[in-house]
Order: sequence, then C-alpha cells, then structure tokens
Amino acid sequence: MHGINIIALMQTEQVRNCTRTNLDACAKMHDMDDAQKKTVDFIQRAMEKTGLDATNLARSSKVAPSTLTRLLNGTVANTLSARTILKIADFAGIPSPLSENGKIASKSVPVYGYVGAGEKVVPPEDCGQIDVTDAPMWAEDGTSAVIVKGDSMFPAYWAGDIVFFDADRRMPPDECLFMECVVYLRTGEAYIKQIQLGRNAGEFVLSSYNAPPIIDADIDWASPITFVDRRNRKR
Repeated sequence: MHGINIIALMQTEQVRNCTRTNLDACAKMHDMDDAQKKTVDFIQRAMEKTGLDATNLARSSKVAPSTLTRLLNGTVANTLSARTILKIADFAGIPSPLSENGKIASKSVPVYGYVGAGEKVVPPEDCGQIDVTDAPMWAEDGTSAVIVKGDSMFPAYWAGDIVFFDADRRMPPDECLFMECVVYLRTGEAYIKQIQLGRNAGEFVLSSYNAPPIIDADIDWASPITFVDRRNRKR
C-alpha cells in the first residue's frame, strides 16, 4: 500500500514538473518575436525529423550547440543566421524557412563602383552607390559590392567578378595581413589585393598573383572579401 502511494506521489510530481516545463516553454515563446518563433519551430521540426536533441543536432550540422540551446531556452534576443539555418536544413533534409519555391531567396546590396586587379581604378569621389546587385540571403547587414577590373589577381578573381565585403567593417591594414581585401588608398585608388608587411614599420605591400606588388602603399582602409559572384566574369 505504501508502495502504491509512493508511485502515485512520484507520478503526480512528474506531471507537475512536465506542466511547469510546458508553462515555462510557453512563456518563453510568448516573449519571442515572430522571427524567433519561426526559427524555434524550424529547429523543433529538425529535431523531430532526425530524432536528435538540440545539442546533437547542432553538432551534426557543424554548428555550435549553444547556438541552438540558447535560442530554445529563450536566453538570446536574436535569431539564427541564415547560414546556420541552411546548415541545419541540409543535414535534417527539411525545407529551409529562407527558401521560396525551393530556391534560396536573395537580397539586394549596393554596388560602389569598380576595384582594380591590375588596373588602376579611381572610384567616384563620394564613393557613392552606382548600382545594386543580388547577394545571398545570409549576407550580413553592411554587405556591399564592387566589380573587378583587370587580371592581376587571376585565377582567383577575373574581370567582371562581383566581390562582396562588409562596408561597415573598415579595418586598418595591420589587422588584415595576408588577407584578400578590398583596399582603398589615400591617393584615391581602389584595389583587390593581399596585404603584407612592408620593409619598415607602418609600411605595407599590396601583392598580386601575377603582377608586380605595390610597394609602400598608403592605405586608407581595407575590408576582407566575404564572397564572390563569378557568374558575370569576362572569359
């Protein structure tokens, strides 16, 4: 008899804990914005499809586990990046909430003229926008584009390639060493080059793949290249 009472008490406590957990989850969902709610629903569908919990789903998708668990626990104010969502969707084999009619959506970003890869290119005086182009949906805010002229960075970059970079992330050259960057000089030219140290402190060299380097370049700012659209390259 005592055993029956103990089992009944245990079952009652489990029900209470389950109810409390559900109420907590509902409260967290209530505090989320629409984008977070849709992302949580997407994660839960991926978990159901794969039979994995959030931690193992993240690891299998090559994502940091805390990225999912913190969102599910309601401890972050933002949602997942588009790149993370696509990784999870690809692993779980479910449609991405970013896709439309089976195609990944894109967004427009500004094009700020041309950069030289062999040719000396002087952008508009105000570096103003000359056009817009499509970038992948996972492009971060601040993503901008320039169009390549010349062939000194061939075969990595061809004339006509559209190169994307973060216009809000303008960095001093010593923070971009050995990176391929969009580089603006104080003399007004713009290039795609790899930045290397010069002979003296504070001096830098802009290196190309198949052209002489620019020695002691007076760099105003640089921004690492994030991705390239090669569909319009001139062959």
